[in-house]
Amino acid sequence: MFRFNLIIYNMKKTFVYFLLSFALVGTFSCETDSFLEDPKPTDEVSDDVVTPDLALVGMYSAYRDFYGGSHDVATSKSFYLGAEVMGRDLQVPDFNWYIFEHRWDVVESAQARRTYYSWEMNYKLIFHANQVLHICDTNPAGLGEDVLNNYRGQALALRANAYYNLIRSFQFTYAKNPSLPGVPIDISLDSNHKSRGTVQQVYDQMYADMNDALSLLSSGAPRLAMHKYRVDLNVAKGLFARIALEKRDWALAASLASEARQGYNLMGNADYTAGFNDFGNAEWMWGFPYINSENFGFASFYSFIDHERGDGYKDIYVNSSFYNLFSATDVRRTLIVPGAPAPGKQWVTRKFRDLPDLSGHMVMMRASEMYLIQAEGLAYSDLSAAKQVLLQLAQQRDPNATLSSAATAAAFVEEVLVERRKELYGELGTDFFDMKRYQKDMTRTGNAVWNAVGFAVGQTVPATSNKWNLLIPQEEIDLNDAIGPEDQNPLD
Repeated sequence: MFRFNLIIYNMKKTFVYFLLSFALVGTFSCETDSFLEDPKPTDEVSDDVVTPDLALVGMYSAYRDFYGGSHDVATSKSFYLGAEVMGRDLQVPDFNWYIFEHRWDVVESAQARRTYYSWEMNYKLIFHANQVLHICDTNPAGLGEDVLNNYRGQALALRANAYYNLIRSFQFTYAKNPSLPGVPIDISLDSNHKSRGTVQQVYDQMYADMNDALSLLSSGAPRLAMHKYRVDLNVAKGLFARIALEKRDWALAASLASEARQGYNLMGNADYTAGFNDFGNAEWMWGFPYINSENFGFASFYSFIDHERGDGYKDIYVNSSFYNLFSATDVRRTLIVPGAPAPGKQWVTRKFRDLPDLSGHMVMMRASEMYLIQAEGLAYSDLSAAKQVLLQLAQQRDPNATLSSAATAAAFVEEVLVERRKELYGELGTDFFDMKRYQKDMTRTGNAVWNAVGFAVGQTVPATSNKWNLLIPQEEIDLNDAIGPEDQNPLD
């Protein structure tokens, strides 16, 4: 595979880039609508096959399998796994993949792999979304508006999701200062260079995209089970709920999360301990499937976190302080087991276990997250109702869980944040991003052994530190005439 120089402003209005990237990932067929067929070679493809559906599945493929040039920046899941080890719960005790994230080295350089990967992957997704919208507007296949609107809705939701991941990676949270410089906003296929929009402008665009997506996805046939990799109305509401939560739009976040989880039941203990490897799980709202020939081998998600896998790096461990958050009767505690008698390696997780043929699926959204968003959003308007929502999830995982006795919304939210860590670890970078959105100082405790940039075990990264933000990639500054060195994020 190759590295994309994804400065989207310089891209031409052509399908060559799209078709080339589509062929390289080699996973989709518009006829079968699956991940199992190889596409035609690029020299056999002509413009007349670029249908909205082909463009759409190519967009999902490019997101699922984006390769940033190294094993710690492979697939969309690397974005979240890097954030996981920047938090307090998962760690890299040896000098191995993701060590630069665990040490926070990645925040010190405008040429760091994580900086380029986070920027390029998300802007590539934005480009593909814009491409889908363009193809829908030109409609070379003569499709009906109902079909086109469904495609448009999926593209808009994924574009908003890309901006969501960009803005929370390259700038502080909305609540800190919505006037701070955000990221360039590009919603067309023109070649004009774009400057950094403000945080407010980025959120305005995300809200506009998501509102349009919900409207467009509200009609049409339900998504087929085999299409769970696609965004439907429930998933779009879940994505919007995440954005609203980040913005502290509490009522909207709670309402969207409640609606998003409708039709999805919390999984029982047997499913929870089955390995998180099958998007057929009834609680999974969104996930990406794989077959054996598509897996990324040593660069796959499971390679780093599944210590029972035959081949893999197996270098991500569980912090002892995190293990101690679980009660003795919590099913999730049974998935954290002894590791090795070495510093930082005493605990590993069995939550994620690859399938025998290395085709384990990637989870992207679950109903449990929606319960947690709903509980947090309700806390500021109806604390009693919020407690009941949290209790439904807590008792599903721990039969001895009891109703929260928190006297204030702030105290209850602290409980929710802990529950988010326990339920979602390894999936979404939850602890790191929650600390950032609540502007909390981070102190790493427990059995973590590596010193980090600006803090070691027992020391603190202040909430005000610029180390929370990635630097704008140097290549963007060099090639984008609308962004100069003066626009770079500051260092401490």
